[in-house]
Amino acid sequence: MGARYIDIEGDTVEEALEKFLKEHSKELSEIRYKVLRLPVGRQKAKVRIFLDTEDFDILDEIAREFLHRLGVKGSVDIDVDEEGNYYVNFDIQDLDSTLIGNRGRILRELNYILKAIVNKRKRTIRVNFDIARYMRRRIGRAINKAKALIQIMQQQGKNEIVYDAPIMSEEAEQVRRYLRNLGYTLERLKIKEKGIRSNTGEPVYIIKPLSK
Repeated sequence: MGARYIDIEGDTVEEALEKFLKEHSKELSEIRYKVLRLPVGRQKAKVRIFLDTEDFDILDEIAREFLHRLGVKGSVDIDVDEEGNYYVNFDIQDLDSTLIGNRGRILRELNYILKAIVNKRKRTIRVNFDIARYMRRRIGRAINKAKALIQIMQQQGKNEIVYDAPIMSEEAEQVRRYLRNLGYTLERLKIKEKGIRSNTGEPVYIIKPLSK
């Protein structure tokens, strides 16, 4: 898969955008971008140019229609990683906690609905929706937990270690992708093809080296 974005720096946001526009012979109205960093002191401005404007426009339209139907005002932030996975975050202030729900349960249901709407428009778009960066924070904590467990496993000379904290399927997938680059995997424990669950009701996972 080719690159999904280009990051460009300049003394100002306008200069960074102008560099891209001149190089690709485009008008500002033809591109979609987000400001990653404003110029501060000697640090230059940095912008991210999205190369697939169709995907961006579809997600932006669906996200803003969602806010409109809720009858609330809020901000929408869209990003994409190097593998082409989109991330859409809503900040709705007073409704943030309500739409996240207990341990993110309502947010997961919203993801299911919004992804279904996206799939009707274009099935090849891979996206996750978030509110107040709740899932991103959870995923960050889950990855940090996995890194700490790998250190313990190495210090103790073990071949595997139990991931001893509740983790949702969305987090497990992100942790698995991160660990793959380190030569490890996150594997769900099973007995006779039935998933084992912890006393909190969550699946139990172990971290182990990838099979060679």
